[in-house]
Amino acid sequence: MVTRKEKRELEKDTNYFFEFVKIKEHFCRNLDRKLKRVKDPRHQSYVTYGTDLLLLMIIVKNASNCKSMREMSHRLNRDECIENIKKVLRLESLDELPNYDTINDFLMKVSPEELEHIRTYIIQELLKKRSLERYRIKGGYWGVIVDGTGLFSFKEEHCDHCLRRVYTDEETGDKQTVYMHHVLEAKLVVGDMVLSIGSEFIENESKDVSKQDCELKAFYRLVEKLKETFKRLPICILGDSLYACEGVFHLCEQYRWKYILRFKEGRIQSLGDEFQAQKKLEQSTMKNVFWANDLAYQARTVNMLEGTVEEQEKQKQFLFLTNIRVNERNAKALVSAGRHRWHIENQGFNHQKNHRYHIEHANSHDYQAMKNHYLLTQITDILMQLYEKGLDVLKRIRKSKKEISSNLLEAIRTRLLTDEDISHLKKPIQVRLT
Repeated sequence: MVTRKEKRELEKDTNYFFEFVKIKEHFCRNLDRKLKRVKDPRHQSYVTYGTDLLLLMIIVKNASNCKSMREMSHRLNRDECIENIKKVLRLESLDELPNYDTINDFLMKVSPEELEHIRTYIIQELLKKRSLERYRIKGGYWGVIVDGTGLFSFKEEHCDHCLRRVYTDEETGDKQTVYMHHVLEAKLVVGDMVLSIGSEFIENESKDVSKQDCELKAFYRLVEKLKETFKRLPICILGDSLYACEGVFHLCEQYRWKYILRFKEGRIQSLGDEFQAQKKLEQSTMKNVFWANDLAYQARTVNMLEGTVEEQEKQKQFLFLTNIRVNERNAKALVSAGRHRWHIENQGFNHQKNHRYHIEHANSHDYQAMKNHYLLTQITDILMQLYEKGLDVLKRIRKSKKEISSNLLEAIRTRLLTDEDISHLKKPIQVRLT
């Protein structure tokens, strides 16, 4: 336990913004260059600020927990901020930071694919460093959690791509239509970090479609993109019972991926019945774990695994379907890997909605800009998780996410980076993600 005096000593000489930049440079040294190379669709004769500056502004906004674009412009409107951003990007001159209208105008035009390439670059750099190897699932597969969440909802139609849901008032019988935007996320799970590697927006092609888009349709689009982007990455899909279906089994078989999927009674009745029958006939050789391999389903066989764990002094059962053959050596590890799916809701969506980033706040009314804001949030979140797990001071001093963001904002607003600081960024550092 760190005393208050020790905490003051540790923080006295710590420039949190400089430390954030150091972590960023360590894991993805060419990120600023990648930001600068984003294709800018704006008319170049009217362009004042480069793409690297515009995108870094949103990353700083997200990292420092500014809830809106207006708040970002207000809080960063200081000479110290201008000078720090100028030094980080190695700009020759910078008199003012761009305001939120300028940034949103850019995000309305830039292709979301450009930002997806930036995220892919960061993830590939992490995989190259091999600093996350110990988090692979037994057999060498990378756990990738998939799950969907709602982002925005409106009482009136926002755009042609809105999803629609009709609610009926139980008392009056009146019907009300709610218009929504949802997204499906794929996140690489490494320990207690969940790093976004793919996003697929659940959206209607037009407002007069006969059947709306849904999470499962978006899943098939998302995994196709993942396979194209990470061609040789051995993936193990972690998902809820929605994905326990023939289409997902076939796709994983085709891509030579593994899967561990939550199974609920009634999802595939024949598999559930056969598993329960075997459970009655056989006795598990391990406490709190039972499995059955080679259960017949259509033209294939699948394996089922049940684990009993204690949660808040209560025993809870988890049932999974997998194409990994279960045995005494890997059974408990597979139960643990399957339960990682909850990380996307807790460390993922919950934190991004309620503790930092405020992803349910639309930073623009333009649909393409809304998408780009979301993708920049995922990029920021990767950097912030590396920062929180990699910086020794933060590992020794317990801070909430809001405190960490507040310290970061205070540093960029009040502590000037020096030329010596910038020169130090070129020197290699050692970072342990523990």
